[in-house]
Amino acid sequence: MSHVKTVFVAIMLNLSLNAQGLPEDSNQPIKIESDSAESNQLTGLTEYTGNVVIRQGSMAINADKVTIYYAEGKVNRILSLGKPANFRHQPQSDESMVIADGETIDYLLTDDTISLQKSASLSRNGTLVTGDIIFYDIKNGTWKANGNNRGTKKRIQLVIPASNQEDPEQPEREEAN
Repeated sequence: MSHVKTVFVAIMLNLSLNAQGLPEDSNQPIKIESDSAESNQLTGLTEYTGNVVIRQGSMAINADKVTIYYAEGKVNRILSLGKPANFRHQPQSDESMVIADGETIDYLLTDDTISLQKSASLSRNGTLVTGDIIFYDIKNGTWKANGNNRGTKKRIQLVIPASNQEDPEQPEREEAN
């Protein structure tokens, strides 16, 4: 088997064991497309450039450049760059798609987190948060956002759609007649 095919198979196996999303996602094949790829076994890095698309089940990454990092023979980090780069996945079949964008998306598979930087946005269950940096914990479905202290856009923005404004934990009040 050629060196490129060996690297490709290793990426497929490692990503399939570590990628999160729908429970059946990890059983789906991983497809990687790009204009070019370069692997370096000494550094443990594989770089894909030019309209990179990575898909496995409901998970998809689209970027201009993707670098895949290995530790102990497994993929442990996927660094995606773009204007913007995109990350999408569906946590469960009864949940809506999570859509994340940023010029830099740093996906740490071992921690099951992504860090979005520069023009970052995260949309989940109809709620949209934007800022300079957003940290998203995939497993727990939590996020933390920061604005930047440069330029005019210094604060985060959060948009909650009207249909989500009621707290589902609070019982509805009966109107008095």
